[in-house]
Amino acid sequence: MANTTIKQAILLAAGKGRKAWPYGVTQNKAAFPVAGQPLIRWTVAMLREAGIGAITVVCGYRQEQLRYALRDLPPVQWIEQTNPIGTAHALLTALQAQNWQPGDDILVLYGDVVLTPEHLEPLIGAEESPAALMYPVAAGESRHWLCARVDGGRIVQVLGHPREDVTHRFAGGFRFRPAELLPFLEANPGRMQSIEVGQMPPDEWHFEESIQMSIEAGMEWQAVEIGAPFVDIDKPWHLMRANYELAHYRTERLTRDEIAPTARVHDSALIEGHIRLGEHSEIGPRCIIKGNLIVGDNTVITDGAIVEANCVIGNHTRIQRYCQVEKGSVIGDHCIIGHAAEFGGLMMDRTYFYHYGEYWGVLGTACDLGAATVCGNLRFDDDQTEHRIRGHKEKPDWGANAAYLGDYVRTGVNCIIMPGVKVGPWSVLGAGTIISEDVPERMRVWVEQQIQRKSWGPERYGW
Repeated sequence: MANTTIKQAILLAAGKGRKAWPYGVTQNKAAFPVAGQPLIRWTVAMLREAGIGAITVVCGYRQEQLRYALRDLPPVQWIEQTNPIGTAHALLTALQAQNWQPGDDILVLYGDVVLTPEHLEPLIGAEESPAALMYPVAAGESRHWLCARVDGGRIVQVLGHPREDVTHRFAGGFRFRPAELLPFLEANPGRMQSIEVGQMPPDEWHFEESIQMSIEAGMEWQAVEIGAPFVDIDKPWHLMRANYELAHYRTERLTRDEIAPTARVHDSALIEGHIRLGEHSEIGPRCIIKGNLIVGDNTVITDGAIVEANCVIGNHTRIQRYCQVEKGSVIGDHCIIGHAAEFGGLMMDRTYFYHYGEYWGVLGTACDLGAATVCGNLRFDDDQTEHRIRGHKEKPDWGANAAYLGDYVRTGVNCIIMPGVKVGPWSVLGAGTIISEDVPERMRVWVEQQIQRKSWGPERYGW
């Protein structure tokens, strides 16, 4: 994909990601790992592939993570939003800091959305400007998103978190001429006003409110509809879904084996799909690969390990001793999955899961799961777990019963994590503890066992 009409793009990546707890505590959402790399790195590479060379990143919260993620790529321009009060303010900060040609279109992307080149292509090639990416909204989901009514390929009304009667939600991609939108950004009221009766919007400068203002002033916005694998990473289960979708997207595009010259595949390994195997990596004896697989450098999969289809595994990682990795899982760098352990979901860098146990969900950076740690994911009532996100009750339609452990969490042996539990970073879950509710960050949870002692011996048996 290449384009010559748009040469500049802005990425908005300054927010704190409060609803993505426990991961937003320690990470910028645009730095979240997706299918083997930080999200911002995926997005910047996609923009460059589209021929957009001038990229500006609006940063703020934990911006050092974004800079680290792009450290070895061609430079981007960094603009700091010192007061992260919303997307409209972030965009205004970027536009006021740069000189833009009056007749030129620019591209604006939210830093926490997962898009593909197939999504960007119709936006970049849109016949009319301004234009926005729009994703069909499912019944009952509109109340979680900034939405719009779309008619005849046009956005006719913007609505914030409406109860019903909308067709689409905003997908975090926009194309427009800065000179035309600047007055509506400068006049943003500081909260969503395009809402239904009874709504309580927070004090936040939403870009979508500026879009509604421009529509009321007579501007026509083209709606560019997109489909999967688009994911807006707003909450923890969206992070797991983003990795699942993008892992499928990447692996399904393998049409042949791509094995580095220094990599090795043992003759006894059973491989049922195409594999991409990095330098000095190995698939060892008796392993079973049940579909397409992407593996980084210096990684070993050995001793009868089973890896199901559409997985992505990073660098310097070891998958070994009859463990199992479920379909669509993503494993980071410097990880270990050991003897008879079963894992499904997202495992971030430097996380260890030794000896037996079962886990489905998201494991943050540098987690350490003790032997026989078990994550339950089927409730007795066959229902989905209700989560509280900053006071709001929600039952996700995907990933509700998964477990979500933040960065630097440790579990003791035989720890049991019940469906839907979230654990804050820097926490410890003691041996034999049953965790049935969310655990705040920096918390130690353990069981105090009452021990009774009585004398015993042969005399108890009549000797």
